[in-house]
Amino acid sequence: MLTAELLQGAARTDPGRARTNNEDLPILDAARGLFGVIDGVGGVAGGEVAAAIARDVILQRLARPLGTPAEKVREAIAIANNEIFKRAQESVELRGMACVITLALVSDGRMVVGHVGDTRLYKIRGSNLRKVTRDHSPVGEREDAGDIGEVEAMRHPRRNEVFRDVGSIFRDKDEQEFVDVIEEPLEPDCAVLVCSDGLSDMLPSATILHIVRQHAGDPPRIVDALVAAANDAGGKDNVTVVYAEGPRFAASVGGALTDSLTPTEPIHAAGRPAEPLNQQVRPGFVRRAARAVISSRTTWFVVGTLGGVAGALGLMFYVAKTQAVAAQTLVVSADGSGLYRGISQALAQARPGDTVRIEPGEYEEQVLLLDGVNLIARVPGSVAIRRPRGLAPSVASVAAAGPVNMRVSGVRILSAAGEPGGIGIGIGAGASVGLELVEVAGSFSHAVALASGSSIAAQGSRFSVPGGVISVPDDAQASLVNNIFVRATRALEPPISAGASSRVTLTGNVFAGFEPELVKGVSAARRAEVLASNIILPPPPAPAPRRSRPVPR
Repeated sequence: MLTAELLQGAARTDPGRARTNNEDLPILDAARGLFGVIDGVGGVAGGEVAAAIARDVILQRLARPLGTPAEKVREAIAIANNEIFKRAQESVELRGMACVITLALVSDGRMVVGHVGDTRLYKIRGSNLRKVTRDHSPVGEREDAGDIGEVEAMRHPRRNEVFRDVGSIFRDKDEQEFVDVIEEPLEPDCAVLVCSDGLSDMLPSATILHIVRQHAGDPPRIVDALVAAANDAGGKDNVTVVYAEGPRFAASVGGALTDSLTPTEPIHAAGRPAEPLNQQVRPGFVRRAARAVISSRTTWFVVGTLGGVAGALGLMFYVAKTQAVAAQTLVVSADGSGLYRGISQALAQARPGDTVRIEPGEYEEQVLLLDGVNLIARVPGSVAIRRPRGLAPSVASVAAAGPVNMRVSGVRILSAAGEPGGIGIGIGAGASVGLELVEVAGSFSHAVALASGSSIAAQGSRFSVPGGVISVPDDAQASLVNNIFVRATRALEPPISAGASSRVTLTGNVFAGFEPELVKGVSAARRAEVLASNIILPPPPAPAPRRSRPVPR
């Protein structure tokens, strides 16, 4: 039986080539067996806000154990729908915002899918890729019915129209014509791919299947390759891919790709094999050309020269190889199944270029980042780094000191239980750290604190702390793209403090529950410029104080 714990997954979202904002959001929480894609509808502000609301509501609902998997996904999407609709009615700027969602919940060897719109879920097994969901769009219906072909549907001028979405009208969770709920068996030799139409409108299914099978066993490489291919094909929309595969999938397709594709059948972007080479030349031409080349003295001179060069290069490669140490992956597992039980133990043995891969679990320790070593959760969202109790408030839970250039992906950084204060991530002078799909939550005084001369690039991450979120002093740099900032309390401190000579870039972020001054330390004109392409949701009004009733004597 294939359970969520046995799946390996990865996610990637990208604005694409034609747009600067990103209305897509991936959902990947393998600890709960949760995979999905949300695609916002309603313009630069509305679509991003709708997607952010939907993701938060869905994660909150699915954290509760009540109901069957089918009831959970149906109710989660319905609650998200009504919360989006409610917010849209409260703001003129957000009227008409909505999103489309495909959500998969894995448990006990089965996958339950909740689906609204034209995001898609594909199931891959062997050489077969099958679309599990149906598009709620006029063109998608015609394609599913076989009236038009895949390529014709991809190029149709009404391709982006949908007749069913999440958020445009109020819905009842039991409404029949709303959420499609689909149940599928999940075999150990299968893979699941969820994507926005930024992928399926750019790449036909044959190309998607080819890329997945080519990189089977390496989910991060698969999502990177799919996004890159969609952008190479035009990148006309935001593109998001969430992928997961069973433990036997890579073995089941091993060798199948080379068996099904010969050198005379390269796959083009249109998904159609090119015309075989042997149909483009006259019979006997290759034989005569080969005989002429073999009998030529010039050919033998060139071959000899190239052979000498190749020998010299081979010797150089051999010497370099014997003197260099290959990059390695160090596996950390709290249950002892990996070589290391603690993250710090693995980092102490790592060298520049290595990757420390963390298995799902909670790790209560301080983490000191090393130069050129990447810290990656095998399953994004399933790894929690808990701040140790008694750690001095000035010391960061995750610290990068010195000339560090590294990436942290898919981990959750949590405060110490019962101990307020402290710093979530501290970046020392000269250090450069990239954050992807990272969450910093709890009672931290600061989520991220930078030193002068350091830099951070955060994408697709979530920050929810009662104090300041990010402190960027003079000569430091912060690039924050498509993140979510949530105010944990009604404290008045702005989420971002910036020095006069700092460089802060904010693009496509969502700020929820903060007071108007979101960036402290810059002029009003500069603040307006920095926040121009972000979504700001004001805090809810404070409840009116209750009047006490006079007590009769």
